[in-house]
Amino acid sequence: APSSTMGSRHSRGAAADAETAASSASPAPAPRAQRPRRPRRGLRAWGRSIKRRVRGCFGLEPAPTIHPAVAPVIERKKTSSDVAGHRSYRALVTEAEAGGVPAAVLHQIQLDVARTFPAIPARSGTWGWPEDVSEAEREGCLARVLMAFECRALDSLGPRPDRRGAGLPMLLKIRRSWCGPGDSTDAVRAPLMRHSVGGEAARCWTDDVPQAGDPVPTYVQGCSMMAAMCLGFTAGREEDGFWLFAYLMEDILGPDFFSRRPAMLGYHGDKAALAQLVASSMPQLAERMGTTGLAECVSALAARCLISGFVGFLSGEPLVALWEELLTSPWVDYPRLPLLLWFTGLVQHAERQLQEASGDELVPNFFRTVQATSRALPDGWRPVLPLSADRAAELQQVSLLAAEKYRETQEEIHCKEMHAKQVSASLDRSAARLADALKLAENLSG
Repeated sequence: APSSTMGSRHSRGAAADAETAASSASPAPAPRAQRPRRPRRGLRAWGRSIKRRVRGCFGLEPAPTIHPAVAPVIERKKTSSDVAGHRSYRALVTEAEAGGVPAAVLHQIQLDVARTFPAIPARSGTWGWPEDVSEAEREGCLARVLMAFECRALDSLGPRPDRRGAGLPMLLKIRRSWCGPGDSTDAVRAPLMRHSVGGEAARCWTDDVPQAGDPVPTYVQGCSMMAAMCLGFTAGREEDGFWLFAYLMEDILGPDFFSRRPAMLGYHGDKAALAQLVASSMPQLAERMGTTGLAECVSALAARCLISGFVGFLSGEPLVALWEELLTSPWVDYPRLPLLLWFTGLVQHAERQLQEASGDELVPNFFRTVQATSRALPDGWRPVLPLSADRAAELQQVSLLAAEKYRETQEEIHCKEMHAKQVSASLDRSAARLADALKLAENLSG
């Protein structure tokens, strides 16, 4: 009996060991799939937005404060626009929502809005957006400002075709791609947005009517960053930000800076003035790099700095200081001169590193060196570049002469292109007539 008992224990033990081995050899059960959670940051921003709106309805939420330096400018721009008989901001937004923005411009705005705010500095003092404004609200506000200004610029070209039929507002169609949960790469992959009723007429009109020499600003990629900076001065207040942006584009930069045809006339003039100012301020650097080399370096750096207003290039506090000086420019005859002075000051700040840099790959090294020093600037840095009124007038004259030369060159190219098109069309007609004559002759001979 004892032996049988021990045998049964051994058999049960062996069975347990076999069962354990089998269970260890079998694959572990797959973990249960979990539903993706919504980012808490989005929920918190949404909750803050709802709370702010509810408090605003009862008058408990304090209104965002406009930067004191630009408040008088905004009021003057509103008044002058009303006196001139221009349309209100709401009317321009309605026009944009109905398809008043050309398709190519609309598509570019869509791409740029999604990647603008990472380059905008953080809130500081009286500049910046309220912290409880969500990213979706910022992008929607910026998009409406940009499209409304494009409609305002198109008004300067004269009457446009009448648009009949409201259709679905365009902002409702494309806001999902601007404000959705995806990142900026989703916006880049988004298909080209099309107009609602009247869109094709608007696009054809803007392509056909403007002629060489139209001093009307148009949208370029840097405009989204400039408009976002203006909205930062108004604490995200949309309409005030629009009028500040209009003041910047029309009164500070001037309509020729981002002109349609010839393209960016004032910008090309300022590049020539910049090359002369940098050369006269740093003669040793100019001698080392040569006239042509310095002009190429200045042109490459100006394309990054001037078109975007130094946004994403300068560190935060100096960038806001530059914009304060630009929007309240003391140079009445040449109000965009602060851009040139800060540009030259940055190059001057990096002059020692540029003198020590190797001569290989001159333009890339110049760009990278100035960019690195600009991003490392401490708070409170300002360019030290004294300039007399006479010297400012000389630079303005250089810019105007260079812009006029650029205009003549572009008009000459435009005339040659039009002549080539006319000759090509004439040859096509002659070839068609000759083919018809040969066919007629074959029929008569047959």
